[in-house]
Amino acid sequence: MLAYENKQIARNIMSVHGLRAQAVVQERIAEARLAGDRAGLDRWQNVLAAIGELRQTNRQNELTHA
Repeated sequence: MLAYENKQIARNIMSVHGLRAQAVVQERIAEARLAGDRAGLDRWQNVLAAIGELRQTNRQNELTHA
């Protein structure tokens, strides 16, 4: 369930922030790290990974359909 939630969060952030999505999540990671929020840090790192996966999938789909 967490993987699905992380992908949903990633999709939402990508929808709102576009190409800045990774930068926004990296800011959240830095904030969680500074606050000592281990759970938040783990969550945002997983969201960052999900953004990477979604972008890779999108690129593969574009190449397949080009």
